[in-house]
Amino acid sequence: MVIASSAVSDVAGTTTPRMDDLGVRIAGVVAGKLGGTTRAHDRAAQLAGARAVAGRGGALLYLSVEIARGELRVTADLYPVMSNGWDRIRIPAPPPRAHAFTSVPIDAEVRAFLPAISLEQASVHKSHHEEGDVLAVACGDVNGDGGMDLVLVSKARVAVGALRGGRFVVTKETPWSALSRRVPVPLREPLAGAAFVRASAGPKLLVGTTEREAVALDANLAVRATLPGIPIAVGDVDGCTSVNAEASAFEGDVTGCGISSKDRPMRFSAPIARFDALAAGEITARDGTTHTVVAAREPGGKLRLRFDAGEVRTADTVGAQLAVGDLDLDGGSEIVTSSDGADDALQVLSWAGDGAEPVVRKKIPAPAGVRALAICPPEARGAPALVAVVGPEVWVVR
Repeated sequence: MVIASSAVSDVAGTTTPRMDDLGVRIAGVVAGKLGGTTRAHDRAAQLAGARAVAGRGGALLYLSVEIARGELRVTADLYPVMSNGWDRIRIPAPPPRAHAFTSVPIDAEVRAFLPAISLEQASVHKSHHEEGDVLAVACGDVNGDGGMDLVLVSKARVAVGALRGGRFVVTKETPWSALSRRVPVPLREPLAGAAFVRASAGPKLLVGTTEREAVALDANLAVRATLPGIPIAVGDVDGCTSVNAEASAFEGDVTGCGISSKDRPMRFSAPIARFDALAAGEITARDGTTHTVVAAREPGGKLRLRFDAGEVRTADTVGAQLAVGDLDLDGGSEIVTSSDGADDALQVLSWAGDGAEPVVRKKIPAPAGVRALAICPPEARGAPALVAVVGPEVWVVR
């Protein structure tokens, strides 16, 4: 018998009935995976009640469910069930004979059990940085300690840190001169990319600019490998795109970042053949299905969008900074852009996919100029965050 607890959540406004439903849903998924004679109980219960419900079954698999810091965490304990009254008196609460734990970032399927996020009411928190001309930004867990790190890629160096007391506090940094060689033909206006990848050997940080060879770094910012192109965030896997120095742009499909051709599986096809900005997001719908949404900016400024393998859709002219993700975790995609023109701004568009028009959800003036964008995984209050480098500041929109 598989029985789950009512989920415990650190998200304000969470209701007990919805947390009970989440526990029951997870118990059903686990029982289905185990198969055979395993079955799930149709109600959430505390451990003492679960022992009683399990009755004369062969064993009780009890799931403790928690939502904390943007993660769904499940602890599983396998308890023996006492089959006769004497055993139940002698050992009223036997200890577990097996134990397991897992955690995953929450997505739209899990977020359906939590209060909705309102993008229109999002607030902006600003911190100062001293990294100079920032070319790319990324957020993730560099050293695998469970905390969120911020990476700023500038012309001079790669810096890892956190926002504290209104400042970007650097914890690790390495100059580009210590990471890789200069490329033979750099672009007049440098472009860059940064992305985190989960790997069996620990998280990897991928960074690259059109002035230096792109590299994969470990938790200490030591080089693990040289990359064949500029890294693009593609969920939890690596993706690289090629540079056309003559056209001062990227071009071609996004593939894996392996050095040899056999290590470069196709990740996705860009909406246009040549582009100067590209972003992609793996969007999980409320029913658990996953879709790939890709946004690219052609050198002339037009925004091109693709939902899975559907037709390419053309949107308005935008600036050279893009990010794609699900900021309100409702199962739809948000495309974040800078503005094309003298008055820069952060613009958040929601897009439902094929046949739909992108809808402007929020616009935030950024007169100092948007230099880089990234969408961070859920953390505080179970909500993703938009990170923007605007002039000498790092903005967190949540």
